Amino acid sequence: MKSPDHIQDLINLLSKSSIEDYNTILKTFNFSTIDFKPFESWSSNKYTRNCLCNTEDFELLLLCWEKGQETEIHGHDGEDCWVYLLEGEIEEVFFTLDTSNYLREERSQMLLPKVLSFMNDKIGFHKLKNSDKMRAVSLHLYAKPIKNCRSYDTTTGHFIIRQLSYDSFNQTTVDD
Repeated sequence: MKSPDHIQDLINLLSKSSIEDYNTILKTFNFSTIDFKPFESWSSNKYTRNCLCNTEDFELLLLCWEKGQETEIHGHDGEDCWVYLLEGEIEEVFFTLDTSNYLREERSQMLLPKVLSFMNDKIGFHKLKNSDKMRAVSLHLYAKPIKNCRSYDTTTGHFIIRQLSYDSFNQTTVDD
């Protein structure tokens, strides 16, 4: 039975595990038990970042995407990032900086429900876009909370440091 309370099971599991286990946890966890609706917030202006849990060891966010909404091209401030698509379709585009500091698109992939993607600054930069005709919802796990990240400003053609914030904060505590 789906329940918003089942998010606690995932958070407890993550809090008792090491970063080396996060990939396996996200690949094997039964997300169909969690009702994410109470944690969702939506905006016609931009995708929303909804915090489910923020500890010194990890940050768990639920992102809600209307059709066509996308992130800037960005890095992850030295942290590892996992994206698990819950519903919809998201295109992930990967970029690297060449020897002349020119941003180059390397490849892209479509994320479908139940697909897990991994990203960190060693791989390069990425952007995510809801290119589907419907809403999309994705779960993002960061190895440590990210307060700021390098983001590509398409107007100036340069990277800037962007301060990150939440659109909603539903802090679920870690059970001891």
